[in-house]
Amino acid sequence: MSEEEWKNFSVPVVAQETGQQSFSKCWMYDVMNNTNLNNTREVHYCFEWEYDHTQYKSSIVEQWNLVCNNSWMISLSQMFYMSGYLVSSFITGQLSDRYGRRPIILLSIAVGSLSGILCALSPSFIIFVILRFFVALGVTGVVTSSFVLLMEIVDQSQRSTLGIAFQMGWGVSSLILSVLAWFIRDWTYLQLSISVPMLALAGHWWLLPESPRFLLSHRRFQEAEHELKKALITNGKDPSNLPSIMSKLVANVENENSTYKEKTVLDLLKVPKWRKKSLAMFSIWFAISFIYFGLSFNTNNLGGDPFLNFLIAAAVEFPSYFGTIFVVKRLGKKFPLVISVIIAGVALLLIIPVPYELVWLKVTISMAGKLAITASFTIVYVYSAEIFPTVVRNIGVGTSSACARLGSMLAPFVKELGTAVHPDVPYGLFGALCLLAGCLILTLPETHNKPIADTLQEENSID
Repeated sequence: MSEEEWKNFSVPVVAQETGQQSFSKCWMYDVMNNTNLNNTREVHYCFEWEYDHTQYKSSIVEQWNLVCNNSWMISLSQMFYMSGYLVSSFITGQLSDRYGRRPIILLSIAVGSLSGILCALSPSFIIFVILRFFVALGVTGVVTSSFVLLMEIVDQSQRSTLGIAFQMGWGVSSLILSVLAWFIRDWTYLQLSISVPMLALAGHWWLLPESPRFLLSHRRFQEAEHELKKALITNGKDPSNLPSIMSKLVANVENENSTYKEKTVLDLLKVPKWRKKSLAMFSIWFAISFIYFGLSFNTNNLGGDPFLNFLIAAAVEFPSYFGTIFVVKRLGKKFPLVISVIIAGVALLLIIPVPYELVWLKVTISMAGKLAITASFTIVYVYSAEIFPTVVRNIGVGTSSACARLGSMLAPFVKELGTAVHPDVPYGLFGALCLLAGCLILTLPETHNKPIADTLQEENSID
């Protein structure tokens, strides 16, 4: 028999949500006991699968048979990866606010790069999932601590521009990944191609400075003066006035009302005013991340070429980045964040009435929602860094990011929800959460053209 004849003989045809019919992927006729095509034949679960290599030469789905009753393990793998983001966002935030931005960034680079390389050599699915957890642990430590460091060493006038430009690395890497995946169809080599280059970041051992704001807030005055002097010399400035400037900075720190102590996330929740701000910010991050990653994971379900869908989803982020830079410089962060979240919500709700046959329209509306939610993700990073003062900034941003990872951990299973209930359920859920996040943002203050606070007391005076 040819392959087509064998499928017609042994595999039942099932109806899909779109109204079309296709061969079952999980069930086959009991051809050994009943080969009479004119009679009703019993079906039983498939015991072996044949994989289509038209698009992928090798994948983790094929290597560990993550199909049918095991298909949920794909979402489990993504959830464990995002749980690494969650743990890292909380732990590295605490460690970075205690020991400094630089050592945590360097440690995270080592963890992320080595785990990524070992991931490609995984002998089993369980080890693959565990190593992916450590990849996320390292990557998040690099991203979160690096972003906070950037926000603390740039001038107020440049915070918005550079903070948003920082996010472009995500979009650039997504485009590079789509190109690499197009040419490298074997998952092992693809994993190596995105992990080995991270070793080059080890060069930051000699290049990366420590945050002077962090050093001052921790009363490490000599180190702070050393970093500032090095920065002045590097930028061709005269360091002769630095001692007098340092004396004023030291006096400001010493004049704090309370004796210095290490801060934790509990310090954000003790005072009602800060508790309200923090809980609102945590919820907003959760919603935006849940929607962003839910759309990213759902590109294959839109129909059409998965490589093209992923490429389009990556490309639409760039108009969002560039547009956001100009908007926030003129309008601030709060209202552009509200507008982008609401636009994303409306776009996602509009997908629901579109017929399945109009794949191009579903993709177009979904990408419009992706563009808007990307703008939201870009703005909320900068907005959060300005909301939280220096002594708790990495804790605040890190905890916000941890809440975001809770959303990203749940996002993979939204696809399972759509399969179990209806394909449009995820879009209804995403749209409703967008509108709720927009309402929460309205409760927060605007930070545009306001000085960045170093202490909780200073933050109270700025408000």
